Amino acid sequence: MVNISDVASEAHVSVATVSRVLNDKDTVKKETRERVYAAIEKLNFEPNILARNFRRSESRVILIITPNITNPYYAHILSGIGDEASSLGYSALIFNTGGSLEKEKEGMEMLKIRRADGAILLASAVDSPHLLEYADRYPVVQCAEYDESTDLPRVSIDNYKAAAEVLEYLVSLGHRKIATISSRNSYISTVQRMDAYKAAMADSGIAVPKSYIAYADGDYSFKSGKKAAMKLLSLKDRPTAVFCISDTLALGTVSAALELGIKIPEELTVTGFDDVDDTTMFHPYITTVKQPCYKLGEKAMKLLYDRIQKKEEKNHLILSYQFVIRESSGPLK
Repeated sequence: MVNISDVASEAHVSVATVSRVLNDKDTVKKETRERVYAAIEKLNFEPNILARNFRRSESRVILIITPNITNPYYAHILSGIGDEASSLGYSALIFNTGGSLEKEKEGMEMLKIRRADGAILLASAVDSPHLLEYADRYPVVQCAEYDESTDLPRVSIDNYKAAAEVLEYLVSLGHRKIATISSRNSYISTVQRMDAYKAAMADSGIAVPKSYIAYADGDYSFKSGKKAAMKLLSLKDRPTAVFCISDTLALGTVSAALELGIKIPEELTVTGFDDVDDTTMFHPYITTVKQPCYKLGEKAMKLLYDRIQKKEEKNHLILSYQFVIRESSGPLK
């Protein structure tokens, strides 16, 4: 059986050097590391990673806590996290909470029993009662959603600014009957997008009837989005534009409009948020805010790795977004 001494001999280095390479030490020169890796591959050396991690109290696993793994919005974020984790020598464990704070806490317990070295939260609620309890003891990063009352590392876009840009566009098209479909949850993105909606309407001198603010379920499901849209579009004085806080809700709105015989965008403008793949799967393509989902995941993993390594790095990252105008929006007629 090949052992670490054989690898050292093949690479013409010491056993200690091979050990430092295997333990991800930065003190080994790039050329030397490459020689060691080449020797490992040539000899088919398989280090006992589990034993090594146990001695170092490491699992080499990171925990991803997500509220709804079936939501297409999270797919590219998870890819970004997973790819970056793999490049850093980590595997990822996904824990689905269904939006439950109790389930979120259950997931975080994995940090206590050393099943994971750190956690990335994809949907931190602004009122999470146990977040700091774990973040004070273990590496924790917030991705996309965050609790702004904490100083934990996080990566996101500027949701308020992005929503304000969409609403400014709707007003510029001549729309005054602008409704919104929000969600019943306590995520920072939900709060900021609603704040932007109300501010934009006020700044434009547009009075918003209470009936123009509709709510879908907390998980942004297509079904609840369609149900909320049906209420809006069945109003006697129905809106001419609907600002949806997620693409899934926007797709539900398009479906409701088509069933009611309302033409898009001739009679109704619909906008979404996130730019999931589904927005261009059938016509009309959805006007939306494109979030850099893959990059959000990638940056979150880098922040978590820095946290695990106890590096002091900038820990509040705001990534750029793109407002994409497509077929579902048009001027008031």
